[in-house]
Amino acid sequence: MVVRGFHGSASALAKKHPKQVKKENLARRASRLAEYESSKPSPIVSRHTSFFDTLQTPASAYNSGQHLYQHFLNENDQRILFEQTPRDTVEKNHLAAVGGVDDALKHEQEKIETLQKIISLQNGNAKAVQLWNIQKAVDWFKQSDGDTGSPEVQAAILTVRIHNLHSHLQQHSKDKHNQRQLRTMVHKRAKMLRYLKTKDLSRYNTCLDQLGLEARAVEGEITL
Repeated sequence: MVVRGFHGSASALAKKHPKQVKKENLARRASRLAEYESSKPSPIVSRHTSFFDTLQTPASAYNSGQHLYQHFLNENDQRILFEQTPRDTVEKNHLAAVGGVDDALKHEQEKIETLQKIISLQNGNAKAVQLWNIQKAVDWFKQSDGDTGSPEVQAAILTVRIHNLHSHLQQHSKDKHNQRQLRTMVHKRAKMLRYLKTKDLSRYNTCLDQLGLEARAVEGEITL
């Protein structure tokens, strides 16, 4: 019978030095922290939600087949301005006495068509489009008629401005002034949303969902 000896090595059986254990633990902790930070959602770019379907860009406004107008004209304003006003003008100024009602209305309609082109969002600049989007944000998030100051509305307005400025910086990366403005607005929105969380958690979660933001994007330390 062959008796085999017991083989072992000191290095395999020796315990790790406490300093080595601590070093490995710190390395694992740093790795987990780096992984956590890399998975953190962007505090600038939101995921797409139904709210963003209501907004326009200069390109989409120009190519839109819809009748979109600047200066916050609602449907009632458009009806009064484009339909009722021509008839009232013809009637009050007796314009039909010369060529008849149809000719007078046709002449007024030509003026209306010119006005529509002037105030059309299709012919507006980037600033006009942003103002139009801000009004849409107010309409979407307002808590009651006339509400422009609730945390939801203010956060939505800031989101519109943040996305607009972020788009600008994608093309003008050396614009340091607007980079600072972007950071300021991102932190201001986060502060507004954290305030909303302390007031009403349900409204906070609803607002985050509609803005396409994750809680981690507005809570804790925000780095840009």
